[in-house]
Amino acid sequence: MRTMYDAVTAANIPADARMVAGYIDRIKIPPWTPADWARFPNAVKVTIVKKAATNDGHVLDVEPGDATPAEAPGWVRMRRAAGADPSVYCNLSTWPSVRAAFSSAGVAEPHYWIAHYNGDPAIPAGAVAKQYRGNVAPGYDVSSVADFWPGVDGPSSGVEIMERITVTPPNAAENAVRVFLSGSPGAAVVIRPRLGGDGFAKPMWVGDIFAWGSDHQGVGHNPTKTGGYNSKLTSHRRYDLPGAVWADINYSAAEPFEIDIVG
Repeated sequence: MRTMYDAVTAANIPADARMVAGYIDRIKIPPWTPADWARFPNAVKVTIVKKAATNDGHVLDVEPGDATPAEAPGWVRMRRAAGADPSVYCNLSTWPSVRAAFSSAGVAEPHYWIAHYNGDPAIPAGAVAKQYRGNVAPGYDVSSVADFWPGVDGPSSGVEIMERITVTPPNAAENAVRVFLSGSPGAAVVIRPRLGGDGFAKPMWVGDIFAWGSDHQGVGHNPTKTGGYNSKLTSHRRYDLPGAVWADINYSAAEPFEIDIVG
C-alpha cells in the first residue's frame, strides 16, 4: 500500500512525496501549473478533472461544485473511448449514488478513490484508494493507494504489459500457476482479481512466489518473506520479480482471475 498526497496548492505537499494528485482543469480554482508538477520529479502523478466535459485525466472529482454522480458514467465512457482506464473520486456517503448512476446508465463501473476521513488507511473493498485524512497543515490531504492502480500504473507510466493470462482455479484450495517472464530488471506480474457486477472483488490469496533467473538460480523475491506481508487481495497488486524468466505463484481463489506479465 502506498501513500498519496493531494492539494489545491501543490507547494503545500512535502517535496519528497512519491505519489501526488492534482487538478488539470478549472471550475473556480486554478489547476496545477507545469511548475507545480515539476516539484515532484520522482513521484507517480495522478491527474484529476472537475468537469465531466473534460476529456482528460485519470480521475473525475464527484463532489458538490464539481461533477455530479449522474455525469460520471458519461465521462467514464468518453475516457474509455479515448483509451484510458478511468477512476472516479467521491465521498463514502456519495458512493452508492455514483454506483447507482452507472447501473442505470448500463456503463461498467470504473475504479474508485473513496474519501472517508476516519484516520484509517484501510481501503474499502471495491476501491483502489482511500482519502483518509483531510486538510492536514499546511493544507493537503492524505490517501492510501493499492500497490497497483489500473489506469495510473499502466503503459502511460512506463509499465509495459507483455501478456495477460486468465487463471481458472481447479478448486478453492491452494494451487499454483507457472508464468514466464522477460528476465529483464523490470520483470513483474500484476494479479488482478475480477470485480463482480456489484463492483466488488471476492477476496483471493497469493502466498509464496518462487521466481527463477536464466541461470536456473532463484532470484529471491518471495513476498511472504517481507515483514507485514498481507496475502489477502481485494484489488489488483503488482509483484516485482526483477531478472525472473519464470515463476510459480501459489494462490487460493474461488473465481477466475487475470495475471498481467509486465516487462
